Amino acid sequence: MREVLELILLRVSQSTDIDQGELALASRLIIDSVCEGLKISRAGIWLYDNTQSKINCKLLIDKGNDLDSESLALSRDDFPNYFKALNKERSIAANDARTDPATAEFADVYLSPLNIASMLDVPIRHRGKMIGIICCEHQGKPRQWHADEIVFAGSLADLYGRAVSANERADYQAQLLEANQTLENKVKARTAELEATLLTLEQAQEKLVESEKMAALGNLVAGIAHEVNTPLGIALTAVSNCKEELKRVYRDFEGDKLTEQGFRDFNANSAEGLNLAEVSLMRAAKLIQDFKRTSADQTSLEIQEIALDEYIPAVCNPLGPMLKKERISLSMDIEPHLRLTTCPGIIAQLLTNLISNAQRHAFSAQQEDAQLPPSHNRSIHLDCKRRGNHISICVSDNGKGIPDHLHKKVFEPFYTTARNQGGTGLGLPILFNLVNQKLNGEITLTSAPNKGTKVDVMIPVS
Repeated sequence: MREVLELILLRVSQSTDIDQGELALASRLIIDSVCEGLKISRAGIWLYDNTQSKINCKLLIDKGNDLDSESLALSRDDFPNYFKALNKERSIAANDARTDPATAEFADVYLSPLNIASMLDVPIRHRGKMIGIICCEHQGKPRQWHADEIVFAGSLADLYGRAVSANERADYQAQLLEANQTLENKVKARTAELEATLLTLEQAQEKLVESEKMAALGNLVAGIAHEVNTPLGIALTAVSNCKEELKRVYRDFEGDKLTEQGFRDFNANSAEGLNLAEVSLMRAAKLIQDFKRTSADQTSLEIQEIALDEYIPAVCNPLGPMLKKERISLSMDIEPHLRLTTCPGIIAQLLTNLISNAQRHAFSAQQEDAQLPPSHNRSIHLDCKRRGNHISICVSDNGKGIPDHLHKKVFEPFYTTARNQGGTGLGLPILFNLVNQKLNGEITLTSAPNKGTKVDVMIPVS
């Protein structure tokens, strides 16, 4: 191919107009480049209709007549030989368009009135399918279309197919933004309803707190604020993780760096994250439906015997994406063959609350608040073993710790140091009620600044 044609192709392929999604700008750039490279004054983009019975002109530039658009359509019934040639999905190089079998049908109605002597039609393909042509029309005397000119025009047609893909991506992104906005509006509406309901419950709680203290809090708030917030937070984290994974694998795909193992990892991570989001959202939906249930409703949950060395990892593993996002490692040391007859749902809630609480509070702003070194390795450790007639479930972290004078406050309702991050101060109070009232157990907290925090839950085996 001549150097001048290669330079034009390079310029067009590097233009942002091709990939920014504005098909009109890309179309005009491509047709102008066709006219420049082939030294013609008339060229256009023609696209099939849905039935491929017609081909419609989307853009036609005729510099000789100062024309840059024209509404034309060609029917298969009117020009059968031309459409028969198009069906071969190869370039039509008509050196003498008025006598060429593929284009002779246009001689009287189109070619002669416009003084068109030669035509070069190259196919436009998108996702492997021919969707139209770029029609190059030489006016004056017939000319010989050279091989490099046909390749040049075909390459520009391929660039138009790329522009069509970019336009589709832009449309999809716009639709996604619109869907997200709709979802945000729905979430805001639901949040307003929830806040109004919570306000009503808080007002009721204020009247009961003097007489029932922690029991009243458990009856009114358990299963509402924190329990709804926890699965929604987990679902949001899982979806965000899937979104980041999708961006990563798409970047690898675009850069031709996507490996089979990379795609398998993406598939596994996405499946895990989406399953976690689905389970969490179903749990949140059920909690909202049961919004006004009292603690008496919760005591009716089925009692089962569970193998803790199997059940605890099953509960903790789905929390991996949440911890991974915060660069926190989770380790477990569980005594084998340890069984407990209890309500599995309460154990799951206990573990989720303890680990989520550590993730949110133990490592937040640790460099400013606790002066921990930047290289500090964030970790949470879960230990479960039998101690006499009790099962001990202990969750510890190496975070910034809690000062001595705040140890009692952390079990008081609505006390939180993360109010600006959406904290309600209900996590540990609800946990306290679950352990004492439903498991007949005990909960203790050990912590000191820069020494981490350990929460130990003792549950009677019987």
